[in-house]
Amino acid sequence: MVKLSSKPLWVSPSGYQQTDDEFKKSIIDNVSMGCKVYIGTDSMLYDDICNFATVVAFHNNDIRVANYLYKRFKMPSLGYNDLQTKITEEVSLAIQAAQLVMSYCPDAEIEVHVDIGRNKRNKTRGLLPMVRGWVSGMGFNLRIKPESWASSSIADCHTK
Repeated sequence: MVKLSSKPLWVSPSGYQQTDDEFKKSIIDNVSMGCKVYIGTDSMLYDDICNFATVVAFHNNDIRVANYLYKRFKMPSLGYNDLQTKITEEVSLAIQAAQLVMSYCPDAEIEVHVDIGRNKRNKTRGLLPMVRGWVSGMGFNLRIKPESWASSSIADCHTK
């Protein structure tokens, strides 16, 4: 399993790289304003590499906040040719990010978004019981397709 903390800095949509202290302040500031936190990871497998992106998104309609930070990195593709291994890594990275947010703001309302589905067309549907148990066992709410926008939309954009 990849350690999220050993990977590059968190980045804003404008490209600004945040130090660990700036990232912590962003989390605390957004949660204290009443933002809900949405966390997701997605990956894209290429011939020789697998691009991963983990997103921490903030949203609050009442105060018109919609923002996110992401961490993107590349791993050798060799270990990620198996779909279950790749999804397991995505879930692990999302949970690590959720635990980090929780360490800064224990009262944060967090949803973990995982890019898997339950319909018959989805190859990942067989992983749903494992993922559901893992995420809920860690104390987080789970969202899957089509509600998993943090992973299937935002993180997906940063894997390309």
